[in-house]
Amino acid sequence: MHPCSTIVSLQSGDERHVPEPWCGHIDTAPILFVSSNPSISEVERFPTPSWSPEDTADFFERRFDADAGHISPRAYNRVRFWSSVRARAREILGRDATPGTDFALTEVVHCKSRQEKGVAAAMSTCAERWLRPVLVQSGAVVVVLLGKRAQEACSRIWALDVSRSAHFGVDLGGRERAVVLLPHPNAFERKTLTARVSEDDLSRLRGLF
Repeated sequence: MHPCSTIVSLQSGDERHVPEPWCGHIDTAPILFVSSNPSISEVERFPTPSWSPEDTADFFERRFDADAGHISPRAYNRVRFWSSVRARAREILGRDATPGTDFALTEVVHCKSRQEKGVAAAMSTCAERWLRPVLVQSGAVVVVLLGKRAQEACSRIWALDVSRSAHFGVDLGGRERAVVLLPHPNAFERKTLTARVSEDDLSRLRGLF
């Protein structure tokens, strides 16, 4: 059985949601958040195979842009994961953060599912195939790994010590970046940077911008 078969089988038909490569202006956003895989909602307006390549690309690149019409600020704030990510970006930058511009989002598994169903089986295959190409596109100076799934997949490929929450000078996609390991926004534990990294490391992270 192919490792991706479980997660791929969770959707079918012409209106299935396409895999999510990233969201935001990945080439210019200074922070990239990496999590397990995108969740799914049948009522969400999201690219399907029937969309044109141009409309699909515009959705993922400008999903959070206020003038794009893909999602309103109010709808953004209703999604707990997105709100938490923005809060972490604020901590890193030391100022407010604009979704899609100050940070972009991606995952180690790009197909959608609820409660990470199918992620464990697909994780190694998807990350090994797509993680480097995504990082090559990314202009981020700080990469944040959210949750154990993302940390497991990325630390294996990048040879990171998961006992440390902050790493500097890591060669990812052909350029040196800082890597931060934080709990998933849905985890029942302290998620702030101040709870996870030292003051010196936080100051060093802010000095990268």
